Parts: sequence; C-alpha cells; structure tokens
Amino acid sequence: LRLEVERCNDGHAITRVKVGGKLSERKGVNIPDAIIPLSSLTAKDRRDLEFGLGLGADWVALSFVQRPEDIDEARALIGERAGIMAKLEKPMAITKLDAIVDRADSIMVARGDLGVEMRPEQVPTVQRRILRACRHAGKPVIVATQMLESMITSPVPTRAEASDVATAVYDGADAVMLSAESASGQFPLEAVEIMDRIIREVEQDEHYRILTDAQHAEPRATAADAISHSLREAAHIVSAKATVIYTHSGSSSIRASRERPEAPILSLTPKTATARRLALVW
Repeated sequence: LRLEVERCNDGHAITRVKVGGKLSERKGVNIPDAIIPLSSLTAKDRRDLEFGLGLGADWVALSFVQRPEDIDEARALIGERAGIMAKLEKPMAITKLDAIVDRADSIMVARGDLGVEMRPEQVPTVQRRILRACRHAGKPVIVATQMLESMITSPVPTRAEASDVATAVYDGADAVMLSAESASGQFPLEAVEIMDRIIREVEQDEHYRILTDAQHAEPRATAADAISHSLREAAHIVSAKATVIYTHSGSSSIRASRERPEAPILSLTPKTATARRLALVW
C-alpha cells in the first residue's frame, strides 16, 4: 500500500491513497527518504526487552536502525547480557554502514523493508555491500526475509528463490533466515529442509571455496589476526579435518570465522550462553 502525505499536524496526517488494497492489523509503516526523529526502542520495546533478557535471550535483533547511536542506546540497556544484531532495513543506515557494523555484534540484511524503502533493483547491490563490510570487520551477517517466500503456500520453492539463497551463501553470509515461511507458512518443515539442502549443495561446489578465498580480507596488525590467519593457513597446508578453538566469550571463534578456513570450526567453551550465541556464526 502506498500513501502520499498531503499535510500533517501533531497526532495525525492527511494522505491520498496512491496504491490501495486490503489493510490488516499490526502492519508497519515505512517513510522513505527520511530519518525519523525517534528512538528505535519504544516504551513497549523496553518492557519486552527486559522480559526477553530475563528469559536468557542470546541475541536481540534491533529493528529500524538508522544511526550508530541506536546501537549505543540498546547497549546501555542490554550490556553484556545478549549480543546486539542490527537489522538494516532503512536506507539511512547504509549511509553510516561502517560505523553501525563496528558497534553492533552482528548484522541482519532485512531485504523486505529495504525493498520498500529503496528501489528494488538497488537491494542486491546493497546486500553485497553489507556482506563485504561484515566480512571485512569479522562480524556475523544474516541474510533474511522473502528467501523462500512462495513456500508460505507451496511445498516447493521457485527456482529463482533457490538461486537467491545460494547467492547469499556464495557471497559469504554466515546464515540465511526464514521468516513467514516457518513462522506462519503451511510448509515450515519443508522450508527448513530445502534451505538446508541448498546451503549444503553450495558448500560442496568447488567454486564456493574459490569465491570464499577471493573475498578473504587481509589480516590487520594484531595478535588475534596473526593467530587466526596462521590457523587458516595451517588448516590448508595439512588438510585438517577440523579447527578447534577454546573460547570464553566467543570472540576468538568469531575472529577465526572471518578467515573462513577450509576445515570446520569446532568451538569449545565452558559457557552455555557462549555456545548458544555462536550458533549463528559461520
């Protein structure tokens, strides 16, 4: 649905319907080309956040991030109790991408809302830009929304959807995500199974390793980078079956994941919370 605002005052706006249709409950509102002078956390969000953290949530996905300061606001409330995942679904966030990636613990490419806020043909380019920034910074990145959209009502995806999932894997995503397909769709199990099969098929392709190596970022002059880079090289030279990392906070495993070694990464940790948080990392 598309509305054009003709005039507005406090508490209401007069709009003209440009594209009409059926409006159901609990729908979001997108305001393209504008920074909304509001916190990304409403009063209800803050109450829900405390409830979720009290249950032991591993990650908090922060919606409608526009500025790096939105991450700071959430960090002040969350502390170290959970990781912060910045959902990038507004064009304004892309203009400050590097700063947001730097302050968040992980990033989600929310293509559904991005496709509303910007022209559809721009979304694939923006998706690749976000993936590159996250790979360079060593931050986990998820590609989400509308990946297998037809499976909400169909037991099989379209070939274009299968290619879309595969492209995200080839481009270096740590994880791909189902939304309505598994939350409210008619074939949730089939959707999960086919997405898993697509991922496994891509990772068996020799070109996947070629592309992964081509996207590899040069290590920085730090001890952590030196160790992780050496680990990647050693795994290749000896054709290792696994890469084993002992970690307390999970940062060592996330740093090693940035290197994308040929051998799978096995993380050993004394903290259950760390093990759970690492589930979305490559």
